[in-house]
Amino acid sequence: MVTTRDAVNSAYKGILKEQSNLEGLRNTLLTINQDINLFLLDPLNEDLIHKIDINTNNAINKLTALSESKHPFHKDLKAISERTSKNFYILKSKINILVKFRLDINKQYPGLDISANIMENQQNSIKSGFEILINEIESGDLQVKSPQIYPLLLKSYSVWISAISQTRIYMANRLASFSSDILDEQGNSLKDIYTLFTNNIKTLNRLYRHEDSFEANDILKSAITTSQSWYENFVTLREISESDKWRSDTLIIKTQVFPLVEQVVQNLNEIDKTLNDEKQNTDQELKKSDDQFNKLIFVIIALFMLFIAAILISMQWMVFTPIHKVTLALRSKAFDIDLPNIESSKTLEVGQLIDAFIEMDEEVTQRQNALEHQAMHDHLTGLPNRFLLNQRIEYQLLHSERQNTPFSMFLMDLDFFKDINDTLGHAAGDHLLIEVSQRIKNSIRKSDTLARLGGDEFAILLPETKKETASKLAESIIQKLSDTIDIDNQKVSIGISIGIVNYPDDGIDIETLLQHADMAMYTAKRERAGYVFYDSSQNTYSKARLSLNHDIIEALEHDQFDIYFQPKIDAVTQNLCGAEGLLRWKHKDYGFISPEKVIESAERAGVIHKLTLSMIEKAISACSQWHKSGHKISVAVNLSVRDLSNKDLTTKVKEFMDKYALEYHFLTLEITESIMMENLAISLEVLQKLNKLGVHISIDDFGTGFSSLAYLKKLPVNELKIDKSFIIEINQDANDKKIVSAIINLGHNLGLNVVAEGIETQKSMDMIKAMGCDQMQGYFISKPICKTSFQKYLENHEKNSNPNC
Repeated sequence: MVTTRDAVNSAYKGILKEQSNLEGLRNTLLTINQDINLFLLDPLNEDLIHKIDINTNNAINKLTALSESKHPFHKDLKAISERTSKNFYILKSKINILVKFRLDINKQYPGLDISANIMENQQNSIKSGFEILINEIESGDLQVKSPQIYPLLLKSYSVWISAISQTRIYMANRLASFSSDILDEQGNSLKDIYTLFTNNIKTLNRLYRHEDSFEANDILKSAITTSQSWYENFVTLREISESDKWRSDTLIIKTQVFPLVEQVVQNLNEIDKTLNDEKQNTDQELKKSDDQFNKLIFVIIALFMLFIAAILISMQWMVFTPIHKVTLALRSKAFDIDLPNIESSKTLEVGQLIDAFIEMDEEVTQRQNALEHQAMHDHLTGLPNRFLLNQRIEYQLLHSERQNTPFSMFLMDLDFFKDINDTLGHAAGDHLLIEVSQRIKNSIRKSDTLARLGGDEFAILLPETKKETASKLAESIIQKLSDTIDIDNQKVSIGISIGIVNYPDDGIDIETLLQHADMAMYTAKRERAGYVFYDSSQNTYSKARLSLNHDIIEALEHDQFDIYFQPKIDAVTQNLCGAEGLLRWKHKDYGFISPEKVIESAERAGVIHKLTLSMIEKAISACSQWHKSGHKISVAVNLSVRDLSNKDLTTKVKEFMDKYALEYHFLTLEITESIMMENLAISLEVLQKLNKLGVHISIDDFGTGFSSLAYLKKLPVNELKIDKSFIIEINQDANDKKIVSAIINLGHNLGLNVVAEGIETQKSMDMIKAMGCDQMQGYFISKPICKTSFQKYLENHEKNSNPNC
């Protein structure tokens, strides 16, 4: 039995080591995959290539360790480890091929190799031949008999130059565009040019038969064969450029690297399954050992009982009483009551029985304690869970009621935890939760209870604590969590929102206290206040919100929403070139309600589509009136996250534009980065439909989201709008200046118009203008004004301007 337990312990240690190696392999494969993507973005970074090589070797070493692993109940991993190692070796070779092709432009773009190293020489050869023939006539060395030769030479030379130019245009369009229609049109055009050129050569060859030219026959013959080879090379180039062979590194990634990575993942899953089988076998062996041990105990007890029955009369004082106590102890254990005191026996046999019982009792007690701890505590952080917290709150309520003492309770939720979890992965999220719980635990007293309720939600029970002490503790926790946390060599910042309640002021039962703490916590999160004490006024928030939802529906029915316009000016000419339409609503009781709150309530009430379309129609109507009065400027309107799911959006926009006879390019619809990226597939479909109409699309608050530049290149976007957070302090913050300059350059390189919002000083305006920004808007130019005031502003400002928006 002891040997079995030693074997089980050895097996568990071996399995843990194998699982550690497997986890290391998964992380290494993930790192290799990430480094490959980084290398494609920055191929000159030799550190990435070296890092990929090192990680591949590390993975192979870990697989070797798995292959050589041995322990009791071990399942042979040699075969699958060798297959996985082989796949890693192949992956390493494929990555080396990828690196080789990515660093050689001719290998990366086979079409460019054909164009630059083959077709270029052929083009120059034919061009030089024609220049010799033309020079022969122009210098007088040849007196042509046929008057058709010289004009036809010049025409053929021009046609060949056109063919060369058309080839270069084709290559430029292939590099800049993915439109197969344009490439087909240019390829067919080049075919026509080539046909015309060969016909001209044949005509010249016939005419030169009657001339005394020394080189004409050879040059024309060479031109025929060279141009034919040149066109065949172009056909090959065209086949490459219009297929997935255009970029060999992308083809290698898709057809060689990624399938190998997937194969390695399947290998690792197979290893994981084998390790799970090992653990199940080990668990079964442990269970068998426990069963044998329990059977042995009961056999011993039975033997001793028989022995006692045989000599009961003669050995009552030595045996009967101790056995009776053992029996009582077993019953006590069964009903979980205090055990009676068992004295040592003077006989060897009874002493052994007592010792065996004590050993069994200790083992059972340990297992019960372990199960109770697991049921009462969070498995990740080791903190008390919701069940144990509720028990302690109930106890504290009874204690505080008897002693007439107060206590406080915190309900806490981490800020932006989901972003970190989604970006860095669940393992990083778990690491973060453990570190946060440790920092909070170090801030509280031993008598306090810190519990994890689930996800990123925590609670603290603070016995005999007043508001002042609770406030200081909340500030201390916020301060400790403000320090960055190092996760996988990345510095991560996390915030926390705390709701605080106090007994008996905020509730006298557990349900009320938790409900009020939850209200206070969400108030802190909504107001970014860090921590908030519960206030009874927070209970009215839901009622006020429901009332606001009803008022918004009523306001839509009675057309009570207004649209204000903020001017946009051309950065170079300072002329008025457009305006952004902004929602305004003056509530009958609360006055002006912020647009953010209106949009939030409209989304909850299910009328956001109707509200947005109302604002779009008002903006289009106003812009149409400006055009009729001679002011050809554009108008922009914001879309919310829900609007991109409106199937009628494009149809309604077209209906409004036709109704007010406004050209489509004078309407710009603005959408933020984060909204666009929430559901890229739906966003792309809707934006492409709008763009196809001719409506301009602008990415608002650019620079604050997480959009990929690769997606930006594909999106039908006409304009980038730099977020005002980068503009307001641009003359004081060097980082803001660099970011703004980079965004402007990026926009211009992509052929996009760039607008800076948040201009509040002359110095900021001058700086933005110097950076080459196209348009500007902000309070320094004009605050948002009503429709009537904007019409007057338009007439005063725009007298001789002709803006291009």
